[in-house]
Amino acid sequence: MNKTTLLILFIFGMIANLGFGQIINRSGYIYSEISGKLATMPSDSGNHYVEPTNSQLTTWENTLVNLLHGNYSIASDSANSIGYNLVNFTDTFASTDVTYYILETIDSNYWGTYVYNPNYCRPLVIQSPHAKKDANTGLQGIHLFRKTEAMFYEVNGTHRCNSSVYSSCTGTTTGCSSTSTSEPYPISDLAHNTQSLFQKTTEVLFKSFGNTYFIQFHGFTKLSTDPYVVLSSGAQNVPTPDYHSIFKTHLYNQDTVLTFKISHIDLSWTRLRGFWNTQGRLINGSPNPCTVDPTVGSGRFFHIEQERVRLRSNVTAWNKTVNALNNTFPCSYTSVDGDYITKTIKVYPNPTNDIITIECDEIGFDLNSISIFNTLGQEMNKQVSIDKTSVNQLEIDLGKLPAGLYFVRINNETINVYKN
Repeated sequence: MNKTTLLILFIFGMIANLGFGQIINRSGYIYSEISGKLATMPSDSGNHYVEPTNSQLTTWENTLVNLLHGNYSIASDSANSIGYNLVNFTDTFASTDVTYYILETIDSNYWGTYVYNPNYCRPLVIQSPHAKKDANTGLQGIHLFRKTEAMFYEVNGTHRCNSSVYSSCTGTTTGCSSTSTSEPYPISDLAHNTQSLFQKTTEVLFKSFGNTYFIQFHGFTKLSTDPYVVLSSGAQNVPTPDYHSIFKTHLYNQDTVLTFKISHIDLSWTRLRGFWNTQGRLINGSPNPCTVDPTVGSGRFFHIEQERVRLRSNVTAWNKTVNALNNTFPCSYTSVDGDYITKTIKVYPNPTNDIITIECDEIGFDLNSISIFNTLGQEMNKQVSIDKTSVNQLEIDLGKLPAGLYFVRINNETINVYKN
């Protein structure tokens, strides 16, 4: 081999190394993109799942921080160094193209897939930690992520029972036992293992944003004594505001056959509450999410156990939850001619004894479009007075209403108001 050939090989090697973190561009339908990954997910055996090292978790944290700050090239290089690609994905399925960033594995590490929406309108993190075991929750998750215009989507990379190695985190389950004997959770169960990209992603998003809500979907086989939905914040205290109860009301309005148990209301109910969930422990302020239950819940974690037929079976069922989430968490952005603009709504004082003021920076109010409902879905407009004090401000007198939670519907958005 002559010197010229060696020089050419050296140059090609340098070029390959310099370009290793290049962002990949792709387009199509984000639902199909993720469903293809879910279809090839390893099953409940094989020990495919291996925990990331502390060094790899630190690199992943740096990847996410740069992604959230828009440093996409740096995020791509960082992701590639631990076996992930950063994909700039254009969803062309909607009437207006939507850009997502997908972190997808290029090695056999099976740590999961993660999707970021930089133009999100709801600060929701949709999580599907048991996509293979809990039927359809992975597909449900990406559908809800898209339809709620949420911030982030997390999905696991293998069946929850894939590994024979036990997690060091507290809690036991019969879900992966061949003899139905209760045993520790396997490390491949990402809802019960802190040594994971799934947990680290939750941590970064929780610490980076003070207004994020983490919506985690699970599925169960309904016994005759079970409700259709078990809803938990991961703790038994009543959070303020109580978005779980608000969500329950909106979901019930979508399907009045549904029955519920809520962990901080139905205190005697102990089944399927997710109190051992490590993401829930983190979000609820546990000093050690692997082993210590929190003393007080933050209200920002939603552990949702769902019966299959009414809520997990197909798109029609999923859309019940889409509508309930959209009504519980009003959008903070609006789309005009394909562009996203900030729409800041101020509500004060909230709670109130009588008069509450509502301001909106970007849009005016049409008094004919305003409706007020109680938690039973009954319209209360005749019992309140509404005065428009300016183009962008109105006052609502709730003085004649009993104390409690009310929903103010304005310009197709829902605002939660509390009357003392």
